[in-house]
Amino acid sequence: MKITKRNAYFGGLRLNFGLILAGLILIVGFVVWETRPTRVVTKKQADLISGIESRNGARIRRLVSDHYNDKWKFDGDDVVEAVVDIGSQFMTLVLTPGEQQIEVVDGEAIVVAHLIISGNVVGPGGGEVIRRINRLEEPFFFTWKKENFLPASWRLVQIHQTELPEELYGYEPGDIRRAMSGSEPVNFEL
Repeated sequence: MKITKRNAYFGGLRLNFGLILAGLILIVGFVVWETRPTRVVTKKQADLISGIESRNGARIRRLVSDHYNDKWKFDGDDVVEAVVDIGSQFMTLVLTPGEQQIEVVDGEAIVVAHLIISGNVVGPGGGEVIRRINRLEEPFFFTWKKENFLPASWRLVQIHQTELPEELYGYEPGDIRRAMSGSEPVNFEL
């Protein structure tokens, strides 16, 4: 069979088109795989744990929804301030989640995990936090919601743990920071 320049050109064009099409299919497949809700929520949960360990308020705030609400009536800013308050009682803080279970239904995901806390305590509340959290038998429930069509729009809307007390004895987010800085007296109702 004689191969003319015309046939060689169109044969090469078909080969290039085939390679481009195969590459696009691989890229689309990878993007779909990486943007599955379970995978995105798992990454967000790991980022939240890392943000809590580093006591990085800005990082935590990016993960928390403006519609956050929990049993203490904390909003998004309150929960960030409370986490930073608790973290201020540690020189180093390590949160180790147990095996996580993730359930995703209609734009809402619930991550269920036990947490083990360890670290070097520097404040009076750090030891109490470690003691109480590590004795909990029930897991934590982290509820995430997808806020829009973008795959990365998952935000934390609630943290729930049934064994934690309903009453915080007068604690308001930021009290520990204010007490440590001496900016205003803090009176807890005991």
